[in-house]
Amino acid sequence: MSVINFAAREINCKVVYYGPGFSGKTTNLKHVFSTVPQALRGEMVSLATEDERTLFFDFLPLELGTVQGFRTRFFLYTVPGQVFYNASRKLILRGVDGIVFVADSAPNRLRANAESMRNLRENLSEYGMSLQEIPLVIQVNKRDLPDALPLDMILQVIDPVRHYPHFEAIAGQGRGVFESLKAASKGVLERLAQPS
Repeated sequence: MSVINFAAREINCKVVYYGPGFSGKTTNLKHVFSTVPQALRGEMVSLATEDERTLFFDFLPLELGTVQGFRTRFFLYTVPGQVFYNASRKLILRGVDGIVFVADSAPNRLRANAESMRNLRENLSEYGMSLQEIPLVIQVNKRDLPDALPLDMILQVIDPVRHYPHFEAIAGQGRGVFESLKAASKGVLERLAQPS
């Protein structure tokens, strides 16, 4: 849940990038970090192995203006894609305000997308939350692959009822990165504005 600091007139929100390994979660954050002016972002903390896989999380505080006189800061995290780091995934989800689910367009990753979405639902349920309560955006990444699966096929597997906004992306080129983040941030702010 968002943390409101009345003394500092600041609202801190947490957006988590979730999805299978190598889907492009860290690439999204790297693009945001390299594009946003330094005055509006903090330092990016990245814990990665030699082969560029994120072990625990990427963390990037980002200021997105004010809401009713309160400065809003979004803290962006990624979870590790590897299943054997599920305890870390769960920990990173604690207090989440919004989620960008990064799906991989490669044909051999369809099952990994489905398993990651199932895992997201399970981990949220352990905190007594569901995807009906948390703003979720689906980013279908790697659309430039020559053998990329059709968008409808990927969405049918991870969001068959089409509840969630979705964006096609090529995160390595920056396409769809800010659209996904903007939609997730908007969902978080709209949820904050609702009366309790």
